[in-house]
Parts: sequence; C-alpha cells; structure tokens
Amino acid sequence: MPLVFIKEVYKRERIVPVRFTRYIDPVPAGTYAPDLDDRGYTEPYRGPVVGVCRGDLTRVTLVREQLIDNAPLFVTSEDTSKLTIINPPPNPGQLPDGYEVSIDFRASSTNDGDVKIRIHAQALDGPIVGELTVHISQLLTVPCAVHRTAIYTPPSTRTAANTTGRTFADITNLMNEVNRMWRPCGIEFHVDTQRDNTNLTNQVARNGINPTDGALLCPVYGSGENNENFTRLMATNPVANRLNIYFVREIRTASADGRPFYVGFGSSAARGCVVSDSAADLETQAHTLAHELGHILNLSGIGHAVPEDAHADDDPQWHATVTRRRHDLWSRRRLMYYMVGLNSTDRTGRGGRYAFAGTDVGYGEGRSGHMITIKNLANDQTDNEYADARNRQASLFTP
Repeated sequence: MPLVFIKEVYKRERIVPVRFTRYIDPVPAGTYAPDLDDRGYTEPYRGPVVGVCRGDLTRVTLVREQLIDNAPLFVTSEDTSKLTIINPPPNPGQLPDGYEVSIDFRASSTNDGDVKIRIHAQALDGPIVGELTVHISQLLTVPCAVHRTAIYTPPSTRTAANTTGRTFADITNLMNEVNRMWRPCGIEFHVDTQRDNTNLTNQVARNGINPTDGALLCPVYGSGENNENFTRLMATNPVANRLNIYFVREIRTASADGRPFYVGFGSSAARGCVVSDSAADLETQAHTLAHELGHILNLSGIGHAVPEDAHADDDPQWHATVTRRRHDLWSRRRLMYYMVGLNSTDRTGRGGRYAFAGTDVGYGEGRSGHMITIKNLANDQTDNEYADARNRQASLFTP
C-alpha cells in the first residue's frame, strides 16, 4: 500500500505524519503512562521526549495524524540493550490499524541515557516518519517523615476535632499516587517515619486575627506579613534529614472569614510542607501534594526575576504591578501550574485571571496536568525541571 496523502499547502507547512502523546486510559498495574515533553524542537530533542525509570514498563499513544487509519507502520528500538518494544511484538513489529494505537516498551534495568523509538513506514526497515526519545534514569529517593498534626492553644488538648482526619493508610495511598506523578522525573518520596504525636500549640495572631483550634493561620497573600505560624509548624517535632510533611485539618487566611482557604504550600529552605484535609478525589489531593513537593525540589523556581515567581505559568518578566500569566495548554499541562483546578470562574474565561477558557488539557475536564519538563527551551526560564529537581534531591539535606 503506497504511503500517499494529498494536501494543499500555502507557502510552506511542516508535515507531521504521526505524533506521540500520553496514553490517557487506565493502565494495568505495574505499567506507567507519563506525559511527554513535546514543546518545541531544540537540541538534543528534536521531537517529543519522555522520562522513565530503569526497568519501567511504559505505555504511550501513537496518532496517525495525517495518515489513513490503516497505513502500514512499524515500530523499532534504536538500541535494544537500552529499550525493548513489548507491544506490538518486535517481529514483525507492525502497529495495528487505527487513528490512535498504543505502544508498550520496557527500559533497561541497568542503562541510563537517551534512546529513540522509531516509527517506520511500510516495513521494519522502511523510512522513519516519527521518533520519540526516551530518557532513562536511575530512581532517586527522598526520605520523608509524615505527621498527623493537631493544632490547638493550651489549655486545650489534642482531640479528633483539631487533628487531621487523614489516617496513615490514607496518607500511604496519597503518597503512592504522588510517586506515580513523579515517576517520569525518576524521583520517589519514600516515607520511613510516621508521627502521630505532632502538636502545634504556639501559634500567634496575624493581621489582628487570633488563631483557632485545628487551623494553621497564615497571612493574607501580598500583605507583607511573614508566615510565622508556618515557620513554627516546620520546627514542631521534625525528623532530622527527612523531608517533613505535616497534614493538618485546615489552613486559614488571616481575614475576617478565613478565606481564601489554602490547600497546602511547601518550602525548600525549610525542607517541608503542609497539606490540609480535603474532600476532593485522590488524584486532586495527590496533585496538590506533588505540586508542593515540586516547590521543595525547585521546580519552576529558578531563573525568575522575583522569588514570588515559582510556577509554570509565571511570566519571567513578572513584577508586582504587572502580573502577567501564560495561558497556553502546555503551561496548564505542567505539574507546577499555579492552580490545581481550571473550572473556578476567577481563574478562567472572560473576567477571570486567565482570559483563555480551555479547561480540558488532556487530563479530564477542569484538571491541570502532571508534566515535569525535560527540555530546556531558551525562551522559558521556568524550564529544565527534570534536571533542577534531581540536582536539588542531591543537595536537599546538605548544609
């Protein structure tokens, strides 16, 4: 069957016969389906790149973008000592018909580095019409301590009403989901300490508002007040040489009605973060925690004009009087996008913070994504997150 398509072109156009994308349906246990960094074309990645860990079984989707659904395509590995194609079987390696088809592959358990998956037309040795670079890395671990935290002022004592409602089983499930999101970066947050006796009892008033039991009291963003109670929490019952994660019932703002309520925040300098209880689904809760852990590992936090800039959608030219934001789909697909949800009216659509109204970026309606960037594009100072996170992991507990 000849691989022919007819297309009217004005002046010039880049022809994309096929493209790779994230596999969005549920995957079998033990299989990963990471997002691909498909932003721009720059050396050494002149196409999409995806991060995997040694030995991982991974699934991606191939799209016949400008080909008919039964165009004969074959898939090969550039180096079978680094990566093996599992599905379709390597002999003959022919992809099934369909506009979107899945490819399963397994990374070597001993070799790191880059290796390409190649799509050939007509035969295994036919012309290459698409490539995906797979970046293989050794898994790095961040030791963590988790705290079921109570917040109260004596003479009150620790009770269920002022303590996080999360059980350690809840926290384990949450951390498993967090680690799934971080897997493409080759980092795992390993909990080896659980503390059920952490009590914050010395909060101070902020902005004339007194603290209440069960709630961490924080200043209004932009008020100029320091976050003294967060500092005190980070100093409460910490475990040395561990990233300390404090789970609390609520995080309130020092305003008349306590709004806006925060869901969490982290500090690289303090090597810790706080997360409030939530009625949201597990993926949303995990996204919140994974995002806060990203702050600790310096994701999107390097190269900005001011320290307030630490998100994927922050314009590098941000300043206090002109808070410019990026509205594109790629920014919203990234783990370090400013907001976890996209549906609130103050965030999207006409009159919102973001004029662009797109609320489905491939993760379901209203969800931002989990992408951690591998590329280091010249015009994006929030980029190179993969390298930034792994570098910070290596220095996290050094003086």
